[in-house]
Amino acid sequence: MLFFVMQKPDKINSIRQSALFSHLSDEALAEISDLAKMRQFFPNETIVWQGKASDSLFLIVNGIVAVKKIITVEKEQIFAYLVAGNTFGEVGILENQPRSATVVALSDVDVLVIQRQDFLKLLYQYPSITIELAKMLGHYLVESNRRQMRGTKNARLIMIIDLFSESGSSSVGNLMAYHLRKHTREATAFTEYPTPEQIVGDFYLDSKNPIFHHPNGYDILVSSEDNHLPMGAKMTLLVDKMLSNYKNIVITVNSRIDENIAMMLDYTQQVIIVMPPTPDAEKQVNYIKRELKKYIRPQETTVFTLLNRSKKEYATAEAPDVDFEIPFLPDFPKRTDMKEKDINVPKAFEDTIMTLIDRLERTQQIGIYIPTTIDVDHATDTTEYVERTLAFLGERFGGATSTQQAQGVWNSDEVGLVGETVHIVTTYVTQDGLNKYLDEVIEFIKQLKSDMRQEAMALEVNKKMTLL
Repeated sequence: MLFFVMQKPDKINSIRQSALFSHLSDEALAEISDLAKMRQFFPNETIVWQGKASDSLFLIVNGIVAVKKIITVEKEQIFAYLVAGNTFGEVGILENQPRSATVVALSDVDVLVIQRQDFLKLLYQYPSITIELAKMLGHYLVESNRRQMRGTKNARLIMIIDLFSESGSSSVGNLMAYHLRKHTREATAFTEYPTPEQIVGDFYLDSKNPIFHHPNGYDILVSSEDNHLPMGAKMTLLVDKMLSNYKNIVITVNSRIDENIAMMLDYTQQVIIVMPPTPDAEKQVNYIKRELKKYIRPQETTVFTLLNRSKKEYATAEAPDVDFEIPFLPDFPKRTDMKEKDINVPKAFEDTIMTLIDRLERTQQIGIYIPTTIDVDHATDTTEYVERTLAFLGERFGGATSTQQAQGVWNSDEVGLVGETVHIVTTYVTQDGLNKYLDEVIEFIKQLKSDMRQEAMALEVNKKMTLL
C-alpha cells in the first residue's frame, strides 16, 4: 500500500461519483475531501481482511476490486466486483462489528479512505447522506433475500415479449422449448401470458386440461387449476409450480408489463423482445426496454431484440439494428405442425435459437478496448492485438466478438488529448466464468498495455469501465 497526494479538485470529483455523496454541495464535498486520505494498492494486495475492525469507509477512485469470503485456505466465495464510484466498509461502520468480507485489489487501485469517526460525524451533519445510506442498505437487504430465495430455485426462465400481431412469438416460444428439451434433456415447460389462447387454438387443445404433454418431451401449460383465484394469486402459484417442477421454462407474453409480469421478471434469466420490421416497432421496443430497466438486474437478466421476418412482405423491409434476425423462411413449419413429433426447423431459425440458448446463463459481460495506436498516439494497424484478444477470450469463455465503432478521446499525461477509433472485443460469460478468469483477463490487458506501449487500457465489466 502506498500513500500519495491527490489534488483537491480531483478528490472532490471522485467523491462526487459516489451515490452516497453525489447530491451534496461543492462546499460539503470540499469538506469531505479534507477528511479523505488517498491510498494506492497493487494487484493481489488485500485492502481489508474479514474479521478485522471496521474502522474506515473506502471509495474507489480507479481500478477494480473483488469482494469475497474466505471459507478455507483453498476455498473462497466471490460476492461482487467493484469499480470506480463504488464504496465498501459502510455496513461494518454502522454495526461496529468486524468486517464480514475480504476485499482484494485485482489491478492497481486508488481509494479514498474516510475514518469511522469522521464518517459517523458526516451522517449527523448531512442527513441526506444518511438517507442515501439507508437506501443502499435496503438494497443490500432486498438483494440478499432475493439471492436466498432464488438459491432454492434451480430453474431457468425465458420470457418472450411480443406486442405486435403476427410476429411469430408463439412459434419462437414453442421451438425454444423444443430445443431446450432436446439439447439439455431436462424437464421443460412452455406457456403464454395472460392466456395461452394462441397455442390452444393452433394445437386444437382442450383448454380444460391443464397440461399438454408434447410428443417431443416438453410440457405446454394450457390452463390453471385455480381459476377461481385472482390473476395475481394464480400467476404466483403457477410460477412457483413451474420453478419447482421444471428446469427450463419459456413464457410468451402478449401484454404490457404489469405486476404479474414484474413478478415473473424477478426469476427471469433472459428476455427476448420479438418484433417485425414495421415503422412503429422500434419505438415500441424502446419503450419496452425502458420499462424493463425498472424491474431487471443486468447482471442476472439479459435482454435481446429479435427481428422476425415472419411474412413475405417483411422479407426485404428496412429494420433497425437488433441483436438477432430471422429471415423470411417460406419453408417455416406451420404452427399446427408443431404439435407433431417431427418438426422440420429451418437451419437459420435453429441457429438463432441455439445461440440464444447458449447465452442463457451468460449474463455477465466483459469488454476490452483495443486502441488503434501504439506509443500513446502513433496510429497503426492493431489487428494482431484484436486477434490475440479474440483468441484469449474465446479460449476461456467459448467465444468473443469485435466491433470497430467507438470513437475515444482521452487525456494523456505525455501528449495531452488523444482521439482515436477503438476496437471493442466483447464476450458474454457466466458468473462462475467471471469469477474464475477475471484475474487472468486483467493480467492479459496489462501485457497488452506493455506490448502496445500504452499509458492505460480500458476494461469494461457489465457496462462499468475502469482503466488499468
